[in-house]
Amino acid sequence: MRLYLTGADGMLGTALTAALAEHPETADWEVRGVSVRDFDIADAAAVRASVDAFKPDVVVHTAAHAIVDDLELDPKLALRVNIAGVRNIVEACARNGSRLVYISSDYVFDGKDTPPGGYREDDLPNPQSVYGLTKVAGERLAALLDDHLTVRTSWLFGGVDERLDQVLSIIGHARRGEVSRLIDDQFSAPTYTVDLARALAFLLARGEGVTGTIHVTNQGSASWHQVGEYLTARLPGAPTPKAVPLAEWGFLGGRPVDSTLNTDRLRELGWTLPHWQDAVDRFHRSVLQGDRR
Repeated sequence: MRLYLTGADGMLGTALTAALAEHPETADWEVRGVSVRDFDIADAAAVRASVDAFKPDVVVHTAAHAIVDDLELDPKLALRVNIAGVRNIVEACARNGSRLVYISSDYVFDGKDTPPGGYREDDLPNPQSVYGLTKVAGERLAALLDDHLTVRTSWLFGGVDERLDQVLSIIGHARRGEVSRLIDDQFSAPTYTVDLARALAFLLARGEGVTGTIHVTNQGSASWHQVGEYLTARLPGAPTPKAVPLAEWGFLGGRPVDSTLNTDRLRELGWTLPHWQDAVDRFHRSVLQGDRR
């Protein structure tokens, strides 16, 4: 099998590369990872040349611009990266007969009247931001292919940059004795990229391909303030985070109030991610081990 991975140097792309190498069914797959350093995903000719040269069996498209307020300020950036980029990948898959796995977001929902147990795959999207709109558009583009899988996930952590990783930021603030300001009235499932990547490897390795849409997150739901309280309780001397209402944060783009996703479909297929608290503990340990190296 030949797998083409966009956004390979990102938080999820890095974790997925490792997960594919570890999974017994995908360890011998040939993986070609590309990133913005190779070409602009919105450059149709560059995408065409790269994908056509590799002729992949499957394409996993993780590349996206996911900083919500950036896209509110610059909708053209949203159109170029999150829509034109997906269109280019879809067209490349169609030419090469490749399966597409598209990574989407809980931000496709408004979070105003969350169903018991969380949003299911067939619930109607109603995005509240330009970012959310582009993810819905990406889903629609991916669905033009018969052999596609849209994976919605939420609140990713597991990276190396505090500016892009809320859990890492909480750890950094706590260890420096700084008080984190964290939203206490917005809820979803914090999801560790390592766990998401392992679930993706499981889905990719299935003999009978999974198609349509599937939700993949760690179990449980929390606000970032609750995550902060959980972490700082495990760091002696760390200051308690300050709770800030979503309405007072000053975001430009709208945010869903409770975008928790229901993961029953994934469980029925035979895979369940651990609870977010377990995931946060493991990531915290990996940060400490990294400091010792």
